[in-house]
Amino acid sequence: MSGIFYQLGKKAGPKLRKAKWAWTAATATQDEAIAAERAAGADLAQVVGRQRRHCAEPDIVELVDATGAALIERVKDKRRTFDFICLAGESPEAFCLPGGFVFVSRAMIDLCDRSPDRLAFVMSHEIAHILEGHAMQRMIGSTVIRAAGRLGAAKYAAAGGVLRSLGIDFLTKAYSRDQERAADEMGLRLAIAAGFSGQAAIEVFEKLAALEKPTLTGAYFSTHPEAKERIAGLRKLLADRQKHTARD
Repeated sequence: MSGIFYQLGKKAGPKLRKAKWAWTAATATQDEAIAAERAAGADLAQVVGRQRRHCAEPDIVELVDATGAALIERVKDKRRTFDFICLAGESPEAFCLPGGFVFVSRAMIDLCDRSPDRLAFVMSHEIAHILEGHAMQRMIGSTVIRAAGRLGAAKYAAAGGVLRSLGIDFLTKAYSRDQERAADEMGLRLAIAAGFSGQAAIEVFEKLAALEKPTLTGAYFSTHPEAKERIAGLRKLLADRQKHTARD
């Protein structure tokens, strides 16, 4: 993981700069912004692919693909395309990159008991970060990635102690609390619209909060809203939804 920031900056620099322009310029069309974001995300995804081993178990890949396909059927903007990648590893994690690249670890899938309903919320939450623009905001606003793109390898190695301690964690912990709440809400709506259980979203956070290894729980929640806060928010969203349904 030691070189991920340098590689992200070096590999995606030109396309990320183009995506930033298209994303923020008043003269760029929405089609141009989406295409530029996709190109930058594809380069970034290649870097992650070199840093992390993919999970190739057929049943796991099939579960991820089928769940992702059901979710993107409910995404209104059909100009958006998505790739869903399962990573090997022992830590339960999920993160996304601009342009529609969603990563979920085998350990997260196992934590969800391989339940399509629970996995659907994990994945729809990441889809929401992409649709809401959070993933793109994080990348174009990252001083770390901008610096990595400017530094040479020697300077990077000399200053890399802090970056080496972060690694992929940057991709899983860089959102604001408000962004996480927004992604919870949109992700819940998307999962339900695709036919998955809304209650499963609460079950995901109950599972994460109950992890016996504090380091894993701490890594996931260190800059996310606490599990109990997110559970309370999801319960309120589900209750409000039931009230509206009953009135209709």
